[in-house]
Amino acid sequence: MTKKLVIFTIISIFTLTGCDFVKGFKGNATKDGFVFIPRGAEFEQVLDSIKPYLNNVEDFKKYAESADYPSTIKPGKYKILANESSASIIDRLQGGEQEEVKLRIKNEPTLYHMVGSVSRQLNIDSTAFANSIMDWAKEKDSTLNEETVKQYFIPETYFVYWSLPPEKLIERLESQYNKVWNKDRLAKAKAMNMTLLEVTTLASIVQLESSDHEEDQKAVAKAYLNRLAIDMRLEADPTSIYAYKLENGFDQKVQRVYKKLTWTSNAYNTYRNKGLPPAPICLPNLQMIDAVLNPADHDFIYFAADPDRPGYHSFAKTFEEHKKNADKYRQWVKKNNIK
Repeated sequence: MTKKLVIFTIISIFTLTGCDFVKGFKGNATKDGFVFIPRGAEFEQVLDSIKPYLNNVEDFKKYAESADYPSTIKPGKYKILANESSASIIDRLQGGEQEEVKLRIKNEPTLYHMVGSVSRQLNIDSTAFANSIMDWAKEKDSTLNEETVKQYFIPETYFVYWSLPPEKLIERLESQYNKVWNKDRLAKAKAMNMTLLEVTTLASIVQLESSDHEEDQKAVAKAYLNRLAIDMRLEADPTSIYAYKLENGFDQKVQRVYKKLTWTSNAYNTYRNKGLPPAPICLPNLQMIDAVLNPADHDFIYFAADPDRPGYHSFAKTFEEHKKNADKYRQWVKKNNIK
């Protein structure tokens, strides 16, 4: 190759790559939006996600390759801005400048329901997450199991990164648990001679027994506390339903509690067993925990749903009074053909 040809070739390569580089700084995004890049994604996967937002896909691809983006892909949720250049987009992706997503922890009945829900919302493997939780639990307290560990997960909306590793997510959830159990709540639990697990377990029953009315929540909590104080069975319908589903599957639908659900000797059935069940029967909201720690002031031990006040209960001191309230509710159920 002659000297002139070598120089010409070098100039040609520089011109071509220079053009690609310059094009990378021109507006290329057609609209605002977000792209989700999962763990282990290949460049073609990323390109497929971004294509709907680009005016010129080829220019973006060439700039990304010139910036060595294919070897620096980072997972996460990323924002795309209208008229943004390829260079700006790539800088954000390479820098891992993610957007947070909303993670909703609901009143799930079991650890695995919670794990499944989280895995559907985040780029996280459910098995890896469940294993990480149990590894963390055993290190924290060797007595914790799949049921009792539920006390550490407070239902609410969290803001986290979509690609957050399981270990970091557990840290985030534990930090909320520690925030909830401040000095004030710890002191109240101690004054009631209840462990945090016991408070959370009773709160989970109140969660499923009462409505959204704070007044009723506190009244129901107090009725259960009164029963515990006199060594009376809680006879809480939600616990017998939980026991039934543990034995028969959580896909079972139970609208009313019939006697067959109260006969099981399962430890969670408070119709057969005195005291609280071994662990929470769902993840209770903070409001339910506070209802247990700040219960109403009354000496009622019986209650039944009040058909005249939807969302509230009628309370009674004696079984005779309670029977009248319960009969009134049963008549309403029958009238409305509720099975």
